Amino acid sequence: MRLARALNDVEARKVQSFVLFGGVFTTLAIWTKLEDPINLPKMFVLVLFAAVVLGLSLPVFLNIKKTSSGSQRIALILIGIFALGLLISTAATDVKYTAIFGEYHRNNGALSYISMALLMVVAALVFDLKSSGKYLKFYAATALILTLYGFMQGAGKDPVGWVIDYNPFITTLGNPNFTSGFLGIAAIAIYLLAIEAKDRKVQVAWFIALIADLYILRKSLSIQGLFGFLIGAAIITIVKLWLVKKRYGQAALVTTGILGIPVALAVLNIGPLASKLYQGTLRNRLDYWQAAFNMFKEQPIFGIGIDRFGEYYRENAVQVQVVQGQTTDNAHSIYMQLLATGGLALFIPYIVLIVYITYIGLRALIRAEGAEKLRISGIFGIWLGSVSVNIVAIDNLGVAVWFWITGGVLIALTRANAIDESSTNNQKNVKSGKANRNNSTIAFPWPVLSAAIFLCLALIFVSPGISKSHNSFILKNNSNNLSASAFVAELNSQVSGSQNNIHNLIVLNDIALRQGEIDLSLRMSERIREIDPRSFYGQYLPAIAYEATSNPAKASIFREKLVELDPWNTANMLQLIKNYLAIGDRAKAAATAALIKQIYPGSQSDIDAAALLVG
Repeated sequence: MRLARALNDVEARKVQSFVLFGGVFTTLAIWTKLEDPINLPKMFVLVLFAAVVLGLSLPVFLNIKKTSSGSQRIALILIGIFALGLLISTAATDVKYTAIFGEYHRNNGALSYISMALLMVVAALVFDLKSSGKYLKFYAATALILTLYGFMQGAGKDPVGWVIDYNPFITTLGNPNFTSGFLGIAAIAIYLLAIEAKDRKVQVAWFIALIADLYILRKSLSIQGLFGFLIGAAIITIVKLWLVKKRYGQAALVTTGILGIPVALAVLNIGPLASKLYQGTLRNRLDYWQAAFNMFKEQPIFGIGIDRFGEYYRENAVQVQVVQGQTTDNAHSIYMQLLATGGLALFIPYIVLIVYITYIGLRALIRAEGAEKLRISGIFGIWLGSVSVNIVAIDNLGVAVWFWITGGVLIALTRANAIDESSTNNQKNVKSGKANRNNSTIAFPWPVLSAAIFLCLALIFVSPGISKSHNSFILKNNSNNLSASAFVAELNSQVSGSQNNIHNLIVLNDIALRQGEIDLSLRMSERIREIDPRSFYGQYLPAIAYEATSNPAKASIFREKLVELDPWNTANMLQLIKNYLAIGDRAKAAATAALIKQIYPGSQSDIDAAALLVG
């Protein structure tokens, strides 16, 4: 069997399943025995599935010129250019560990994006109109699992037992906003399946599922998913009415346009619907976006560094924020996040890719007829809804993976022969299915072997991060059960094995500090600063350590650096004033108090600073 060739029907179905299971398990993956129980296991699962999918689809990769159409090849080239821009920005990032694996509790690094891009490429090569129904059902089934979990959380029967103060509907995604975003977009798939269903009982079942999905979405108290659903559902409804009678479709299109204007204005807190739809968190996002734009202006070509938003936010944040002293490690807009962290080298390829997929998806929708038109409308609606929600969303891996898979499926449906391809392949496989099975039995299974190799390489690459996160979790939660000597020995062992893992070093440093291991904490802080000289915690933790040991002079050195990294943080400045006064340097204490007065005159911090000087 030649390695460079088109996949037969059996192989294509296998690859399709692995792509979709990659989406399902990335969304559902959690492991409570990790320091990061949400995103780290999702990255782990995502990378492993991407490795397997790459291996199994290697024949079609090597034969891509013969197995893809013109528009499909353009899309694949654009994905490649995006990956190239990502690698260039990664190489330009100052902290390579973060660039590759992503920020702690985010994991939106190059490794995750490359894995999702691979799923998009493979989906574009192995799906067709018929198998797109499989994609819809997997997506819908995942949403129903999260919906069921949402009901359990709402009833206080969460088997995981997350401790959540503000809203219990975090499902497996870690945040009600992510739950809303996922359920809203996935609801479009459920709605399409309900519309397409021929059997009335099946149709009713899908509509009941849709109601349950939207109920949990509503309970999340986040409306981003609702807007995504309305966009996709509107497209499906317009096309369905258009197919019934063109006049109905035209009327629906005009009505949607008229109703869409006040809804869009309400999001901006304008108009009569604002009281119902506007969420104050948008104002916070405006602060984040302004900071992101400031970062972009600082490093316009390659950005500040992949997933490095958090370490640059404090310095680039606006002075007067909606929530004073707020910090974040993400721009809360995928577009602004990539612009700030990857610069134009990453942002332009990303935007061009999205625009092109949207263009060829719309073109395919316009050209299609009958049931095919309805199917494409649903997948295009999912894509457009996701593109819109991404304006105000964080790239949570459990949600984002479906965005990239959807893009791949939509690319697959834009082939000129995509609609007829499925039936043609089926006829060929009926005639030659036995021969294919026999050949597969005799021939060496190169795709399986390559999948096994890529899987092993992926395990070698990502397993250490999982292992270190698990070990630090166990140490943190069992410190009281260990003798002092055993604790120090284990802590030193973990520190020795985490010399290049800056995120785990910060976690271990916090553990050491809480247990009074000051010298070890200071050594770790030094290593953190070697890896990342502008690390906030690389300055903050030694300041705390020296203050705990009554050494305000040395603590002040790090507090002064924090003033540079976090220029609006008056809590740090107040502590710095105390340190200056403790060592008798009233001039510097007065200068710091004057800085507080300059940036926040009349504030409580200004009053407290003045009181410290008087005292």
